[in-house]
Amino acid sequence: MAIGPHGSMLADPTEQVGASPSRSSIDDVRATERSRLQARVRAEIVPGLERLDDPSARAADLIARADAEARTLRAALEQRDDEADAPDTPVDVRGAREHEREWVRGHLHDTALQILEFIAGDGFGTGLSAAKISHLAGGAARDLRRWTDGVVEHAAELLPELEQVAAEGLTQQPRVRLEVGQLDSPPTGEQASAIVAAVREAVTNARKHAQATNVIVRVESDVDGRTAVTITDDGVGFDPEHAAQTRGLGVRGSIVGRMSRVGGHASLGHAPGGGTLVTLVTPTQPVQP
Repeated sequence: MAIGPHGSMLADPTEQVGASPSRSSIDDVRATERSRLQARVRAEIVPGLERLDDPSARAADLIARADAEARTLRAALEQRDDEADAPDTPVDVRGAREHEREWVRGHLHDTALQILEFIAGDGFGTGLSAAKISHLAGGAARDLRRWTDGVVEHAAELLPELEQVAAEGLTQQPRVRLEVGQLDSPPTGEQASAIVAAVREAVTNARKHAQATNVIVRVESDVDGRTAVTITDDGVGFDPEHAAQTRGLGVRGSIVGRMSRVGGHASLGHAPGGGTLVTLVTPTQPVQP
């Protein structure tokens, strides 16, 4: 992942790596990579959001600025940098570093990029005032700075987070309806965060690409004790071959990849009667007493 015009969030290609490292060494590699990436985000991404926190500016100027920032950030996030590691870097070290890069890509996609593109699109055409843009960008900048500083937020809970997604969908197209079936032991923490982020991406895709007017999000436990979430829209559908071959963010990175990183899986298909069906499944959850 390359971020901004000043360089890339890449491992030092001159670093000498010895024999295959231990499990504790791999954990150290991941922690070091994450810390380094967060420092670059703090130095290069947060200031771009903070420059939009200016209620005295013209809304049109802030929208144009957000558009430029969004284009630069999306291009950076979609740039793969696996080849940055030294040729003799052990495979497990490469994998550990790439895991952290994917984690940071996903977080930036769901935070900074989503806000920037929302502003750049003038709130999906709803009309944003300078004060509103300032509020959105300033809040995103503060949240991202807290994240880079390692501030631990509350553990995500699945149903409240999905209810928030549905509430947001009541004020814009497509309208989002949440259906809750039998739910034995819903995931929390990273798995819940991954599901919610994947749902948001599916809703965004339905809005931006499928011209959907309605989205149904259903969550329930399956017979094996796993949590299954389906997102069904009434849009124009999708091209499976194109979705499978697309590099970077979107379906592969923000839905399939995100679920894979927390031990789950995701699939896309055609919804009955047209539209798109996205299915998210987590590993089996321990039954709560």
